Amino acid sequence: MKTKSIIRLALSLALSVAATVALAQDVLRVGDQRGNARAVMDASGVLKDVPYQVEWSEFANAAPLLEALAAGALDAGSVGDAPLTFAAARGVKAKAIFATKYEGNAIIVKNDAPYQGIKDLVGKKVAFVKGSAGHALILQSLKEAGLKEDAITPVFLPPAEATLALTNGAVDAVSLWEPYISFATLKSGARIIVDGKNYPSLSYFIASEAAIEGKRDILKDFVARSAKARAWGLEHPQEYSKIIAQLVKIPDDVALGKQTRERHAPQLINADVEKLQQSTIDLYYGAGIIDKKLNASDLLDDSFSPKQTD
Repeated sequence: MKTKSIIRLALSLALSVAATVALAQDVLRVGDQRGNARAVMDASGVLKDVPYQVEWSEFANAAPLLEALAAGALDAGSVGDAPLTFAAARGVKAKAIFATKYEGNAIIVKNDAPYQGIKDLVGKKVAFVKGSAGHALILQSLKEAGLKEDAITPVFLPPAEATLALTNGAVDAVSLWEPYISFATLKSGARIIVDGKNYPSLSYFIASEAAIEGKRDILKDFVARSAKARAWGLEHPQEYSKIIAQLVKIPDDVALGKQTRERHAPQLINADVEKLQQSTIDLYYGAGIIDKKLNASDLLDDSFSPKQTD
């Protein structure tokens, strides 16, 4: 999606929000991952006049965020298409109400390693978070190479532990997302052998069924602000990366690398998103990661997206 189209999408989302959204005492409890939604929304200033309270909770990855949402500790949060699939198969009741196209995943190895592609990792130890976007990238790249899921030896580790294991030589490769990828390649002697830009995924803002029913106006307003923030980030990469470096406390070059690789182009919840989500579901089901065949439409709520007229 071109930048001008993204801006039009952001504006249409904003115009679709009711004039009176909420009262100051209303609260939206939002889960986030490092350097994700909160960073771009703070950097762009879209929350300065928000007419309700936003309570942020940060999580290392999507799995604990989804657990908190399932337990009723959160109303909404930012996760990828793969973690949402994994959680939905386990009974978590949540739906994606806003999406961005995401290109920041990658499989990395140490600079001096002999590996050049996924086929070189046959029989090797590869670290990733089970059910994560990194897991999905492993499955996608193996499938494209004509390899089975058991061609590699999986090592399930949280992101920070996974990158440390790579540095220490405990694993041969790591499949993760930003800012871990840029930090590893710029600061820890790693390089990319499988780039997620060739395997586009989706990043979602999801909400619990209870929040969708009880906090709809607040969620619509938050989604509109999020779309504006993402459009701003794409229009101002240098400014955004400098601010995100301060907010997330990462080096300037890592922040710029993160912003450049991720992109986060806003998407309507529509047939294209549903098709891509279904492909993730089918990938996980085919690999035996989930034991239930899901329908993508059951994981998506398009009522927060303005209807396209062209």
